[in-house]
Order: sequence, then structure tokens, then C-alpha cells
Amino acid sequence: MADAWWAPAKRGRELRTALLGAACRQLWADAVAADPASAAGGVALGAVGSLGRGDIGPLSDLDLVVVYEGHGWNDQRRERLARTLWYPIWDAGFDLDQSFRSLAECRRIASADLPAATGLLSLAPLAGDGELAGRAASAVLADWRGAARKRLPELVASVAEREDSFGHLAYRLEPDLKEARGGLRDAVTLDAVVASWLAEKPRRELDFEGAREYLLDVRDALQRAARRHTNLLLMADQDQTARELDPYLTADQLLTNLARAGRSVTYGLDTTLRRAVGNLPGRKALPAVFVRNRRQGPRLTPLAPGLAELGGEIVFASAAAPAEDPLLALRAARVAAPTGLAFEPLTALGLRDCPPPPEPWPAEARAQLGAFLASGEAIVPVWEALDQAGLIVRLWPEWTAVRNLVQRNPLHRHTVDRHQVEAAALLAGLDLGVAPPALTAVAALFHDLGKRPGERDHPALGALLARPLFARMGYSPGDAAYMTTLIRHHLTLAQLATSRDPSDPETVAALLEALDGRLELLDGLAALTEADAQAAGPKAWSRQRAALVRQLAASARRALAPGAPKRRD
Repeated sequence: MADAWWAPAKRGRELRTALLGAACRQLWADAVAADPASAAGGVALGAVGSLGRGDIGPLSDLDLVVVYEGHGWNDQRRERLARTLWYPIWDAGFDLDQSFRSLAECRRIASADLPAATGLLSLAPLAGDGELAGRAASAVLADWRGAARKRLPELVASVAEREDSFGHLAYRLEPDLKEARGGLRDAVTLDAVVASWLAEKPRRELDFEGAREYLLDVRDALQRAARRHTNLLLMADQDQTARELDPYLTADQLLTNLARAGRSVTYGLDTTLRRAVGNLPGRKALPAVFVRNRRQGPRLTPLAPGLAELGGEIVFASAAAPAEDPLLALRAARVAAPTGLAFEPLTALGLRDCPPPPEPWPAEARAQLGAFLASGEAIVPVWEALDQAGLIVRLWPEWTAVRNLVQRNPLHRHTVDRHQVEAAALLAGLDLGVAPPALTAVAALFHDLGKRPGERDHPALGALLARPLFARMGYSPGDAAYMTTLIRHHLTLAQLATSRDPSDPETVAALLEALDGRLELLDGLAALTEADAQAAGPKAWSRQRAALVRQLAASARRALAPGAPKRRD
């Protein structure tokens, strides 16, 4: 039994569920023997929470509820049943959350308390009057569906509140596997949304279920490693937790895998919530169209070649041919960002059929990318949708190495890939008069491409990796050189400004030497430096740091002004 209890992965959860179910049934039999009236019907023992869902961890707490019907349950009788049921569980060392609820109380509490409602949706009968437990579960579910219009905004607000409190699982160095955004609580929330019948489950191709199972595997491994009830993956437990999952898995690889799973859960929940809100009763329905007294399909609003809008989502136009249109994905990104329209899930997945642009990319492809990046912060959700659909690594295979890559640096709040997207998004809103802005934005998008575990000079490696990438994208040698220089020196301005006197001519000369004395490179680097730091987080762009960087940039511009005195060697 001990081996079964600590078994890993899904098999372990199945064994623990079976063992606990058998134990609870035995306790119930003991309780009935002590109080034969309990066997007469009208009372049942049920499991909610992780035990009710069948995904309990080795040191998770137990959530049990006694559901009863009738008026014969006074305090004395409850105490007698509790003594037989609950005390053995406490004596065994389990954390137990238990309650006695009448059928009417189950419905009333679920209607008033959101966590209780989502918990009772997983009510599973264990022993006693199974018909009563089934009626309780059915009544709570029916009430949940009937009140979906009122409860959904509350559900959306609870998701936002948890993100404010616990952050995003994908970007935390010590994530809470349960409460963080993209964690197990979000997976349960998605089940509750689907149970309301307002939206369907995420498409199988997005592998939401695989992400959920991985989070459960990590939680179980953490509890085996820490030997305590916890969902907080502290740094001190990460190495052992990784080894519990795989003897060759490192802590960094564990966090990278967690980031991937957390982003999948987040995207699945966000997509499901968006569609549920759109399907709320009372929302404006698409008007029916009749031609010669025959009902026609809904009319699409054209957006771009191959793309249209339907019900607030981007869909394929009737004449779209993704398999024959290599620029359709870039066009879709360019359309989605400024309009704020989301992709219809099947459309996002269908974009995977698009072949990569021909090499070198045609001018239209570069123009679409530039227009997309110019949309600023609106590019972030669009990029995430395309990334989840598997399009980003198809367009840029180099992205694979930094995708979900954790940064063990307290200054950084995102993984490497998300940080680059955030930097490119921020660049559009800085309004620093950068010329050429499109090239600077592309450089920002790939400025950390050289970050690898153990790499000591990631700007140099990044510039090396970017050269063939920019050639494949069809940029001219001059444009490619501009962007690779920015990538190679994206830390230079900040390092010089914060480690030396920014007003010293020697410091100015060192900066201009790195940039070949070119004003457009100086302006581009100043913008990229600020966007990079702001994207990293507030600690990376303090008021003092910003003042030093801007002072050195201004000194360098004065040195490049016509008539400025030249430095003598």
C-alpha cells in the first residue's frame, strides 16, 4: 500500500483515489454499525475537491461532505457520526476539510460562494445513499447552469484577483502550482465554465489536458520531494522535484516545462472564457440572412485577403486557401493586433497549414511583420495565440531554443521569449523618434536570441544567430547589419552608463566606437535599451538608471552634432 500511495503520475493518482475510497467506505461501515439509523437512507458520504475529481496528490488534503435529507440530524447525532468518520482521518495525519450539509444547504452555499460551487461540481459519492448524493450533484450542476449569466463575471473577476495575488505560473521562479495564473485552479475553473454549457472544451490540438496532467505530475513530485502538503515550488525543492520526475531533468528544464504547461492552461481558459462571455444569453446574436426565402449562412466582414470577421472573431474567408498562402499567418497577425479581434480557435489552428514564406521573404512579408510590431502592446495576445498554435517556431525555428526559457534573474519577470515580445511591444509606444522604427522593432524581437544556459556573452551569440535569420527574411545587407549591431550591443549603453561617468568623453568615445559613430544606431540603441529594461521589470529601469542612460545618449548625440569638437587620440 505504501508503494501504491507514493506511485508517480496518473497511475499514482488513480491508486490513491481507490485506496481512499475504500478507506472511506470502511469508515462509513463502522459509522453505520455505531448508529444503525444511518443505514436507513437519506444520508451519504461524498468527496469533493481533488479526491472528487480523482486527481489527489500523496499529501493533498481531503475534502469530504456528508449530505443528508430530513430533520433527524441533531447535534448529538452529528457528533456521534463525526467521531467515527473524522477522528480516524485526523489521527492518520491527514488535513481534512469536512462538512455536514443538507441537500438544500448544498444548493444554497453553492449559489452564494463561488469556491464552494466549483468544489461541489466535482461531488462524487463514496458511501451511503448514492441516489441522494447523485441528486445533490445534479441539483448543484443545474443551479450552476441556470445562474451562469450572473456567475460568469464573478468567475472572470476571481481569475484576475488570483493573478494579482499569485502572478503567472509561467513567469515565477517559485510558482504556486495551484493558485498562480495557469495553475491547477485555472484548470478547475475551465471545467466549471464548460459545465455551464456556455463554451466547449479547448481543442484537443492545444493539448490543454496534457498541460493539466503535467501540472499534477509536478505537484505530486513536489509533495514526494518535500514530504509535506504544499503547492509552492520553492527553489530549495526544485532539484529534488525535477529528479522525482526524471533522474536527468534539471531544475531549469522543470521550470521551462512548467512555463509551457502554464501558458497552455492560461490560453485554454482565456479562450474558453472569451467564448463563454460571447455566448451569454442576451448577447446580440448574428442576424439570420434569407435569400429567396432560404436561410443562408452568416455574412462575413472582409478584413484582408483570406480573412474575415464573424461574431467578433477572425475566421477564414470563403476563398481562403491556407495551404497555398505562405503570407496568410503574417497577414492574420497584422489584422488581429490593431483591431483587437481574437482568432476563432479552429482558424488559429488552421493557420498551421500555411507554408513558410519563400526564402528570401518577399517585401510584403516584411511589411506585414513591421505593421504588426507597430501595434505596440496589442501584439502580445496575438503572438501568444500564434505561439500556442505552433506558428512561431515554424516561421522562426531559432525561437525554439528560447521558448519558455526561464531567467533566474530577479530583475526579469518573464521567460526569454515573452521578454523579447514585451520589448518589441514597448518599443512602439516610446515615441523616441527612432529611425528606422520597423528595423529597431525587429531587432527588439530577437535581441535575446543568444540566451542559452551557461552562455556568458549572449549578445555576441545572438548577433551571430541573427545574421542568417535576417538574410532568410530578405533584409538588405545594410538593414541586417543595423539590426545585428543593435543586438550585439543591446547591453552596451546601459553598462557604460552605470559603470562609468556618462559625462566623461572617454565613456562617450567608447559608446560611439561600438556604434561606428552612426547617429541612427545611437538612436536605435537608446530606444532598444529603454524597451529592454522596461520589459524586464521595474527594478531594471529605475529612475536613476534611466537618468544615467539618457545622459550618456544625449552626450553621444552632442558629440556627433555638426561642429562638435573631435576627440584626439
